[in-house]
Amino acid sequence: MRIKESELTPLNEMIARLEKYVNMDSPSGEGECINKMNRQLQQEFEEAGCSVIRHERKGGDLLECRLGTGKKQVLLIGHMDTVFPKGTVEKRPFSIKDGKMYGPGVLDMKSGVLMILDVMKYFNGKLPADWSLCALLNADEEIGSHESMDKIMELAKESVACFCMEPSKPGFVTVARKGLATFKVRTYGKEAHSGVNYLIGANAIQELARIINDLYKLRDDEKGISINIGTIDGGSGGGKGKTNIVAGYAEIGGEFRCYDVELLDEVLGKLAEICAVPSVEGTRIEFDVSAKRPPMKQSENSKKLLLAGQPIAAELGLEMVGRTHGGGSDGSYVASVGTPVIDGFGAEGEFSHSSDEYVRIDTLVARTMLCAELLWKIIEGEVL
Repeated sequence: MRIKESELTPLNEMIARLEKYVNMDSPSGEGECINKMNRQLQQEFEEAGCSVIRHERKGGDLLECRLGTGKKQVLLIGHMDTVFPKGTVEKRPFSIKDGKMYGPGVLDMKSGVLMILDVMKYFNGKLPADWSLCALLNADEEIGSHESMDKIMELAKESVACFCMEPSKPGFVTVARKGLATFKVRTYGKEAHSGVNYLIGANAIQELARIINDLYKLRDDEKGISINIGTIDGGSGGGKGKTNIVAGYAEIGGEFRCYDVELLDEVLGKLAEICAVPSVEGTRIEFDVSAKRPPMKQSENSKKLLLAGQPIAAELGLEMVGRTHGGGSDGSYVASVGTPVIDGFGAEGEFSHSSDEYVRIDTLVARTMLCAELLWKIIEGEVL
């Protein structure tokens, strides 16, 4: 083992820094909040020896943090945004109980950002001249990375490998993820009095109900195709609609997920077919696909990273079992350009996106050591 625990930031200091991060609201789309955290992180990465480039974005700037100038580069990626709205921190700030740290975004993924910082700090002054590390922190991962995906793929193409520091269930890392496509369907009808003029109306909700039913028929558990309708709205007459008016408008928001990009394209084609011809006379249909994230497949080189990391994990008292994952991450964009990636390499914990989200304190330093030691193996030519 090249790295010693004493070379990393002491655990109590890591916890104090994580508390500071968690207690800064940073919801996706809130550029002002994100950039407040950006400024804090820029200062800390610069103090760790990095040069920092800010890429301005409407929803919050990207931070590109570089260490070393060599052409052989390893990329570390993470995100600063969380799913929790502004004001959540005031209601339930960072806390510790029974060896676990709690708070909005503590697991997904402010602990991963903390780990990236400490890895960069450790390698300051240690990198061979022909190597460099690049950390990219974005502000829109939780909403599809529309403003950052191009930069992620650009940097991934320049890198020999990537560590995506998303969180992990205890004992695991992520080797494959489902791709996803997010869509909206809108139906338009003809309003009419539901008693006096019922027959001349055309109900948008009725049409949408048919579409929902047809969409759920596309679910295929054997092939790993899932469909979820997550939002629904509509009606006429103010508010959420009145029951005595034939609905003139309705809409749904949903997503497909699967492990194969061809299947993802196939179900999107079926979405178009379902929406092509209305079944209720007098209605019309519109739909759009607002986001598409490719699946992440495990390549042979990604498998080599996993196999190289497992004995290191065992030496540190950890497990490093590869698992597939239904959730999306920026690791998928990295894999889509052919760069080997190991995902879910961040902190261990459970229950992301909920008030029960936690990070295990006892594995935080060991997981950081695992990341740094595997980086040494890549740098010294023992992997890939």
